[in-house]
Amino acid sequence: MADSELDVLEERLDKLENIVFGSADKDAFYPKERHLRKECIENLNNFNTKLVSAVSDKSNVKAAYQKLPELMKILDPAYSETLTLSSPAIVDLILTDENFIEEQAARLEVIEKLQNSVDSEHMRAVPKYENQFQKMSQIHLKQQDQTAELTAEIQDLMAAYNSTITLLSKQFLQWDEIVTKLELSLQRKKPLD
Repeated sequence: MADSELDVLEERLDKLENIVFGSADKDAFYPKERHLRKECIENLNNFNTKLVSAVSDKSNVKAAYQKLPELMKILDPAYSETLTLSSPAIVDLILTDENFIEEQAARLEVIEKLQNSVDSEHMRAVPKYENQFQKMSQIHLKQQDQTAELTAEIQDLMAAYNSTITLLSKQFLQWDEIVTKLELSLQRKKPLD
């Protein structure tokens, strides 16, 4: 019976060492001198005593300590791998995305057919012409800016032209009215033959 208790204690000590040291070399961190090890054990014992006395009246803390192994299991990144979907759920998931998967497959086939074009000598030569492409791109941007400026100027000219034509039309209408009135007044003044 003493051996099983010692095994349980040793197992708990191994778990604690894994939590504290992780994958680091444990021997490098253990104190080498005997009096330091004794001091370390005494400090751990004091800490344990204080912890037990602090927790003894607290039911919430006791419950948390009881759930600590479960919490450690859930926080382990490997735990998420155990939460896999069942086969029917996987089939449903695939069937739900069937159209999307077929579209992606068709696109991959097109890419595969065009692979020869992508790997062609012309495409491999593209980096050689990068400076020329940049110059052309700068020229293109400059031309776009000039086009935008010309468009703005043309819009201003069109607005001025339209307002001038509108004013001239109004003026011609006024003159036509005046001429019409004068002609009518002259016709009234003339005696009838």
